[in-house]
Amino acid sequence: MRRLLALTTALMFLELVFFTVLSPLLPELKGDLALSTSQTGLLVAMYAVGCAVGAIPSLLIVVRLGVRTSAIVSLATFAAMSVAFGLAQSYDALLAARFAQGLAGAVCWTAAMLWLLEVAPFGRRGELLGFAFGVSEAGAIAGPAAGGVAAAAGRGLTFALIAGVCAVLALITSRFSAPPAPADKHLGLGTALSSPTVRKVMWITLLPAILLAAISVLAPLQQHSLGAGSSEIAATFAVAAILGIAVRPFYGRWSDRQGPLLPVRVGLLACAPVVAALPWMQTRLLTATLIALSLILVGVLWAPVMVMLSDACAAVGVAQLMVVAMMDLTWPPGNIIGSAGGGALAQAAGQRVTYAVMAAMLVAGALALSGGRAPVAGTAVPERLSVTGT
Repeated sequence: MRRLLALTTALMFLELVFFTVLSPLLPELKGDLALSTSQTGLLVAMYAVGCAVGAIPSLLIVVRLGVRTSAIVSLATFAAMSVAFGLAQSYDALLAARFAQGLAGAVCWTAAMLWLLEVAPFGRRGELLGFAFGVSEAGAIAGPAAGGVAAAAGRGLTFALIAGVCAVLALITSRFSAPPAPADKHLGLGTALSSPTVRKVMWITLLPAILLAAISVLAPLQQHSLGAGSSEIAATFAVAAILGIAVRPFYGRWSDRQGPLLPVRVGLLACAPVVAALPWMQTRLLTATLIALSLILVGVLWAPVMVMLSDACAAVGVAQLMVVAMMDLTWPPGNIIGSAGGGALAQAAGQRVTYAVMAAMLVAGALALSGGRAPVAGTAVPERLSVTGT
């Protein structure tokens, strides 16, 4: 279990590197290519577009090829597209490379999550997911750090080195024994989507994805406007990631003991005022502090949300494979809405309006769960008790 947890965490780490690597590069790319804020947001969003397009195909690939082979294929694609991104000199080429990275990310994340969910003890899912999400959060340190290095030393060399890391991890993955194929290869998508509980939990799952993506686009631009350089932007995201590594396993353990509903509600409500206040900050220190705090509060939501989604799927009798499918169907659209939509709204109405809208969404999500009862750890959640009105 420890070796598998280390491997799946490493796969999630690398996927997060590709997601976050652009943050310190955005001001430079925006200036060099004369991009608008909405175009900058679209460049970030193309990774999620690739994930969205590859959501269901990635499940079919993993079921057909197995998690080990699928992970190796995704790592090879990551390596190739990393080199392509480093060499690209036009906006269209960067968009294409980013899209292909998103396709690889969908397969990589699906393989890692299914591998872990299939073997995790039921009563420890929150703790193990919290550990995996928490430690893989180091990818949110390595990503901006790599972006900062690329801004200083050049994209070509930096992304070639990242490609080398992908190749090494693929070799390590190949040395693991291939796990058994999923016992139930039927997705049960129609059954899951017919459940009001599953649909509402999917909507809740959108919230951290939207917020994380929007902050990844808007926060670096806000810091840059206040005079922060690439290294300071990278350091802000790194500090948030380091603190997230420490906090997430404990939050996941709380979810196992308390049930996921209360931890999700607390996280949503705690994050809302921080998000609302962020664009009003006028100093670099306060801005960086609230950015880091908002990223931490968003990050702790993933483990209990995954447990909540797992319980909702179990309640309607579909396999854990469907949990990964639901995440694949919600995270990419949320990321697209947050990055591209957030960038477009900020350009049209300003960052303060954009962050206010996101804060209102967080409060609405917490209110939607306010009538639910926390489940007992280790048991499936009865559908009628999991969320308000179901």
